[in-house]
Amino acid sequence: MGRRAHFFLIERALEFGFFLDLKRLEDTIRPLLEQAGYRLYDLEFVGRTLRVYIEKPGDSVGIDDCVETSRLLNPLLDVEDLIPGGRYELEVSSPGLERVLKRAEHFSSAVGSEVVLHTIESMEKWSPQDAFFSQRRKLKGKLTGFDGVCLSMESEGRQISLPMSALSKAHISFELEKGEKKGSQNKGKKGSA
Repeated sequence: MGRRAHFFLIERALEFGFFLDLKRLEDTIRPLLEQAGYRLYDLEFVGRTLRVYIEKPGDSVGIDDCVETSRLLNPLLDVEDLIPGGRYELEVSSPGLERVLKRAEHFSSAVGSEVVLHTIESMEKWSPQDAFFSQRRKLKGKLTGFDGVCLSMESEGRQISLPMSALSKAHISFELEKGEKKGSQNKGKKGSA
């Protein structure tokens, strides 16, 4: 999780009169999820709701996976008393097709994908020679590289590299491919059921 996102969560927790140690929470639930065949993608604590985003390596996450994960986590969270302040809600889901990119590992796994980036400042700071980036703070294109600090992107035939710390938010851009409609592949073929 980026520094800004982490501080935001600390700030939100302090508003409610307690401190939630998300790192400790992550370190506690990650091994349990991995043992059950899942990977922790991200955590959010908003209001009194803990959102846990999971991935299932080699497969997609379904409702049964979310229910199973919730049943795994509830007793642990209650016994360890990791969420102070009384009652809270637990939500478990996949990160979705247009998953948010916050952490270095998110960007590493997204190389080659279409993404949408929002920057804190105008992108001309990182590419002053190209007027295309002048005053632009949002960009959609292909993430072509990430070295752990800086990411490279191609958009409309132009290249830009900028530090991950320059981003205010980012997510995968998912679009259905144009082509045949679902179920139309067998229409008009003899012998198809």
